[in-house]
Amino acid sequence: MKYFDLETKEKLFVLLKVSLRGLIPILLFFYCIWQSIIYANLTREIKKKSIRREELYKKNFDLKAKISSQTTLEKIETLYNKSLTKERNFTGNKIITLTLPKEKP
Repeated sequence: MKYFDLETKEKLFVLLKVSLRGLIPILLFFYCIWQSIIYANLTREIKKKSIRREELYKKNFDLKAKISSQTTLEKIETLYNKSLTKERNFTGNKIITLTLPKEKP
């Protein structure tokens, strides 16, 4: 039993070749567009993370400067309490200064 004669097979083969020749460039075009969109999204995310990192570095530097400029424990405790956010609210944390007696020789 023959479903297709030789002429029909050749027509199908030619049709397949033509459709692949047209389909491959279209697929490559869409692949390039997809890749550029992914690249742009990743670049945007990297930029956001870099900006956030710089903000955190600046905040850390400012906090270090404030701590080094304030010498008394009460001022450091005030700074500590101000820097806490609502989600990190630790009640009962206090800085206590103890005066120890001098040693007798």
